[in-house]
Amino acid sequence: MNLTKTLIMLLTGVIISTDCFSQQDPRASFFWNQYMHTNPAMTGAIYKHHANAQWRNQWTKVNGAPTTLWLNYAMKLDSINSGVGVSYEYDVIGLNKQHTALVSYAYHIPIKKMFLSLGVSVGTLTMLFDKTGIIFNDPNDPGIPKSSQTYFRGDLGIALHGEKWNAGLSCTKLNGYFTRNSGTYDIAPHYWFFGDYTFQLGQNWKLTPRAQVSTDMLKVHSIVALVASWKNLWFGSTAAFPGNGFELGPMIGYDIAGKFRLGYCYEFGVNTHFSNAINNNRTHEIILSYQLK
Repeated sequence: MNLTKTLIMLLTGVIISTDCFSQQDPRASFFWNQYMHTNPAMTGAIYKHHANAQWRNQWTKVNGAPTTLWLNYAMKLDSINSGVGVSYEYDVIGLNKQHTALVSYAYHIPIKKMFLSLGVSVGTLTMLFDKTGIIFNDPNDPGIPKSSQTYFRGDLGIALHGEKWNAGLSCTKLNGYFTRNSGTYDIAPHYWFFGDYTFQLGQNWKLTPRAQVSTDMLKVHSIVALVASWKNLWFGSTAAFPGNGFELGPMIGYDIAGKFRLGYCYEFGVNTHFSNAINNNRTHEIILSYQLK
């Protein structure tokens, strides 16, 4: 496999995609810092211990715009070629709130200098709808969301991890095949693909292109990132493609003592067909991680 050629083809395909799906799954600029949440096969794949807190405030001046918090922890169990982890996601959009809690397990199959990983996540997805102050003509209308609904969530993933690269494919919300159209909320299965490769440039410099694509088989969302690092300082940008246009996200971060990661991303729209309210707004994302190789 020519990994460099494969990655270039992936990035090209991502860039020409133009559609997006509605934000049932929140988008992250630092998507590689929480691979486990969308692909359980990455549980314990990179670090012996990895704890991550990530916060995203999207379109800051739009009333009811998305705000998301992710918390996750994973550890590698070399003695049994496995990884275990837990993750939590809290997402608010308008009057809707969503809590997702998952437990993940991955089995790592060594193949020379890399390994194949198979993973599974199980947990719950809770939807909350705030009806405070809202007057309905017909409170019994079945189209009105319930105040609280909880679903089982199951995810499956497969990934390859090498010394300088990662690639994976997963399906989240598999239970959507059984619960879709069964209630007010429409839980749709989503498919995810990601890839990254790190180029060593001299003794202190590294360059890492990354890409992630997700789809519900109706529309596609894609995001690419290019991150350069010099010793413990890193910087770069993401480019997301939410329809007719794209959003750029310059970022900067620092790995303290090689173990603690602090990063910030500032995102803005470029020539999108969104409303001016969204185009004129900005998105902020912050990460704080502990990672031990």
